[in-house]
Amino acid sequence: MPKDKLLQKPAILRAIRNWLVHHGVPPTIEELRSNLGVGSTRTVLRYLKWLESEGDIERWSGSRGLRLLRDPERGLQTVAVPLVGEVAAGTPILAEENREAWIRLPKADAPASSKYFLLRIRGNSMNQAKVPGGTIENGDLILVRQQPTAEENAIVLALIDGEATVKRLANGPGYFLLKPESSDPSYEPILVDSDFQIQGVVIKVIKKGAEILGLEGA
Repeated sequence: MPKDKLLQKPAILRAIRNWLVHHGVPPTIEELRSNLGVGSTRTVLRYLKWLESEGDIERWSGSRGLRLLRDPERGLQTVAVPLVGEVAAGTPILAEENREAWIRLPKADAPASSKYFLLRIRGNSMNQAKVPGGTIENGDLILVRQQPTAEENAIVLALIDGEATVKRLANGPGYFLLKPESSDPSYEPILVDSDFQIQGVVIKVIKKGAEILGLEGA
């Protein structure tokens, strides 16, 4: 524990998780110093050494060599779900190199009977699509249940020519339609045959990461 400790452990862990969710990468020492409002990077390093010694974080070399190992919200039964951010074309969604962080969610949201992952939304092609948690807008996180098939009308994460897209699934005679639900009319449906992959079904949206950051109503 740092000699001049003024911040409690949950506050530091929440600050790290806040940065991870909103930026997709762990904070640097200077970014964490600014976020915590402390006076020097030396103080931040003492905090991090303390958290590492207690098994709350893992650190390695590099400016962003930091990973959360425990959830800051004590007492809540949680499960670690990988956050998969900007997915490179041709790279499998759940490839190790795509995992930006592990985020802890309530077990009720991600039961152990299935596999789940989180994906950050970029763009507004589905900003009128409603799922538990609200509509799917730019900057939100979506919780995806990993599965290779989906029923008609499900909102799916599909892989087309190596690129991921989130759309509503519709079946046609000999084809599938991946439909946007957007306030922007420039988004058009995507017509595909069987040559595409369903990576999973969207089961919940986490608005701007607010829910897992404890910012509801803020």
